[in-house]
Amino acid sequence: MPELPEVETIVRGLRRRVLHKKIKSVKVSFAKIVSPPRGLDFLVGDNLARLDRQGKYIKISTQKGARLVVHLRMTGQLFLAANYRPDKHVHIVMEFAGAAEKLYYRDIRKFGRWIVVPPRKNFADYINAGTDALSLKLLDFAKLVQKNKNKALKVFLLDQTILAGVGNIYADETAFRLKLDPHTPVGKIPPQKLLSAVVAVLKLGIKNKGTSVSDYITSSGARGNFQNLLNVYKQKNCRRCGAPIQRVQLAGRTTHICPQCQPKFTL
Repeated sequence: MPELPEVETIVRGLRRRVLHKKIKSVKVSFAKIVSPPRGLDFLVGDNLARLDRQGKYIKISTQKGARLVVHLRMTGQLFLAANYRPDKHVHIVMEFAGAAEKLYYRDIRKFGRWIVVPPRKNFADYINAGTDALSLKLLDFAKLVQKNKNKALKVFLLDQTILAGVGNIYADETAFRLKLDPHTPVGKIPPQKLLSAVVAVLKLGIKNKGTSVSDYITSSGARGNFQNLLNVYKQKNCRRCGAPIQRVQLAGRTTHICPQCQPKFTL
């Protein structure tokens, strides 16, 4: 699933290339991708005015006031191309006036959604997430840590209602950066140290245009680069010390740990 760095990379790329362009046509070939399943024809003739992100969600606003929340979920891809031949997994195609490039939404598993926000509702009504991980202030973060002090580090990081945007990849890499077993109770970690590690790992992911270990591609259709810098996630050996990586189940996810760099937590 694309996490905060992947979604941020997509949003930044789209901002540069489609903002303020007039929508010429929108074709939806799998109705359930759009919620409610009414299609997107109402966007024709409108301009994309804003593209924002909260956690793993993309927020789209148009000049005429339409709003959509896009959640890529497991295998969603959102990219621009001029000479792309869509396959059966492309479910939305958006064409812009006077532009060779079209915007494609491709999703092999069809779990992603484009949610139309009604006029009297807010984005927050359709985004099941807490404060964005890159927007949290230390004082607020410290309160969250205290409130959830007995949760394991990884459980805390993956809880989107606490901290929006961190997924399995960046949770594992954050624990590694802290040199901590991801089972460590979050209350045992100084909040400033923890927040600094989360932000540093996410920003490094953004700098390298995200992690392409599965379906993720950037808005230009390219692969990210952060997979080449991963220390433990899906690695056979620790990038730092060379020790074999241990794989355990935590928070319902496969968790990658270096037994040398991240000593086992004991009470």
